[in-house]
Amino acid sequence: MKDDFYTQLQDTLGTIPGRDLVILAGDFNAHVGTDRAGWEGTLGRFGVGTNNDNGLRLLSFAAFNNLIIRNSHFQHPRKHQLTWRHPSGKDTAVLDYFLISSRFRSSLKDVRAMRGPDCGSDHYLVHAKLQLRLQRAKRKAPPPAKPNWMRLMDPATKREFQIALSNKFAALAQSDDLDDEEQQISQAILESAAPLCPPNRRRTQPWISDECLNLVDKRKQAKHVDLEQYRHLNREVRQMMKTEREAYWNNVAADLEEAASRHEYRTLYQTLKRLSGKTKSTNDNVKKADGTFVRSASERLQRWKEFFQELYNHDPPQGPPAEPPLIDPPANPFLDDEPTVDEVKTGVRSLKNGKAPGVDQVTAEAIKAGGDVLLHRLHALLSLIWNSERIPSAWKKAMIVPILKKGDNRE
Repeated sequence: MKDDFYTQLQDTLGTIPGRDLVILAGDFNAHVGTDRAGWEGTLGRFGVGTNNDNGLRLLSFAAFNNLIIRNSHFQHPRKHQLTWRHPSGKDTAVLDYFLISSRFRSSLKDVRAMRGPDCGSDHYLVHAKLQLRLQRAKRKAPPPAKPNWMRLMDPATKREFQIALSNKFAALAQSDDLDDEEQQISQAILESAAPLCPPNRRRTQPWISDECLNLVDKRKQAKHVDLEQYRHLNREVRQMMKTEREAYWNNVAADLEEAASRHEYRTLYQTLKRLSGKTKSTNDNVKKADGTFVRSASERLQRWKEFFQELYNHDPPQGPPAEPPLIDPPANPFLDDEPTVDEVKTGVRSLKNGKAPGVDQVTAEAIKAGGDVLLHRLHALLSLIWNSERIPSAWKKAMIVPILKKGDNRE
């Protein structure tokens, strides 16, 4: 039974990441004694009594897992060290211990028995004082601002964007290198759209418009300059916020009613979840194949690599090959010729808005708004890909976003 207990305890402790603070506290029914020979890193100078079989098991377990028995590191009167007293009052011992990771040994400031509280047990309450010294979290760099590509829906803005693209392409000669040509096109799109599609401003509420934020900036500038102007702008800001808030919630209510009437429960529940503000915390702990946790970012990437290798690489099927089903030839067979401008135009028109861009940060809205100016340059790039039978390296890169459907997200 003792072996089974320590085996289960070891298995449980092995599943905890090494960077976590580990504290083992409780009645181990062990006498560790005062002899520190061979246990200098585990046992302190203020032990009590002599050790026994259970004490040796506890010392061995603590030494193997880099744990320290902190009861023995604080000098107290003997009555404040003893944690157990026989009901007859003839025998006393230390049976309850606090073990902590050696990395966090300075966090445990004191351990002592509390003899005053009457808890209806032959054990005394054991009190430990813990003080954590947390490292200040490093500020992450803010994510790059995303351009407001929806501005390209405006016809006037779209014309300005096409003119800027035309000027960019006129100064950039077509390259025979795939990667250079792809990079030139993506940079020309981003540079042309930068002044026309400013990034969305951060706001505390989704219903605050850019016009209201601009009015807030004007109010801030007038605060210490013109008090009368400040009061006038303050009234305008409050009235505009009130109007925009009411309009926003009216639109939300109308969308909910429309989704419910159309039985679009997915849209309905997503809207309700967004309004509730409840988010599910994510956990990046990943288990290895042997059940232990990864310790670093490189190990996490290696585990994902192993996962995809197991997922997509299979042994060839055994037995005779299956007979392929009879498939009628398509009415419009695929052409083997180089893609035409009309085919590229059809492909661009079929792109869906609102999709995440690739590593080049070029969205479908930008490609559609480019018009014939961008279309002919894309056709030249696709023709170069067709003839060289190669793909730009940027198009081979992707970001994998794991989405948990069921089970344990650590597996």
